[in-house]
Amino acid sequence: MRKEANTIVIMVSVGDREHLTKFTYPRLAAWAAKHHYSSCLLKKPYQSDLDRSLHFTKLMAHKILPGFERYIIIDDDLLLRTDAPEMEEVPEGYVGLCMDAVQVNTAATHVKWTGNTGFIVCDRSALKFLEQAYYEGEYQPLDPSQTIWGPFDQAILNHILFKNDRVYQLDWRWNYQCVIDYYDKTIGWHNWKNKRWERLLYYLKIGLPLSSKAKKKITQAYGIHMTMGLYPKFFSKIHA
Repeated sequence: MRKEANTIVIMVSVGDREHLTKFTYPRLAAWAAKHHYSSCLLKKPYQSDLDRSLHFTKLMAHKILPGFERYIIIDDDLLLRTDAPEMEEVPEGYVGLCMDAVQVNTAATHVKWTGNTGFIVCDRSALKFLEQAYYEGEYQPLDPSQTIWGPFDQAILNHILFKNDRVYQLDWRWNYQCVIDYYDKTIGWHNWKNKRWERLLYYLKIGLPLSSKAKKKITQAYGIHMTMGLYPKFFSKIHA
């Protein structure tokens, strides 16, 4: 069977998230159909006896939707372009992640770069690493200095993938954290959080028909991850 026909793209969106998914999921479904992938908007959490945040559902989505050869698992605040190319190949047994926009907050020596878990790609043979992260739960290092950036599923999945040397770096364009990338490389988190005019300036830079570095990267990206900037109607207009 062709890999395209045995690939599923899952947007995990547990809870009242329609304000996001009414913009993001139709884009995902259209992109998946274009490349002959199956797609699903997953609304129910994975049921287990373990006390896990709903964020961990993405790590067990394959248990709810079994039987596919390749899984592409996406957060519900990620806006894909419908004309994005087919998914790049991830080596068998590896898990594909894009680099997180923030790379300075991970101190764990075995994690060479921090992957963002808002966009996960792997084949069936690599699902065991997602399951291991689910069962281990949130990352709690024995040495408090060995921190890994990211709450919930992100730190523990990075820990497991790098410990087993089974992480593959995806093209950044699949999961571009535009807002975080902007303030991390320019004004800093403190100014972004406390100065409303700095936030307005950013949205003007990317919203007006003028050229800017921030707007160029949005144009280049296949997927906009709206972390820290949940304005799906706005982003859907500028990231057509």
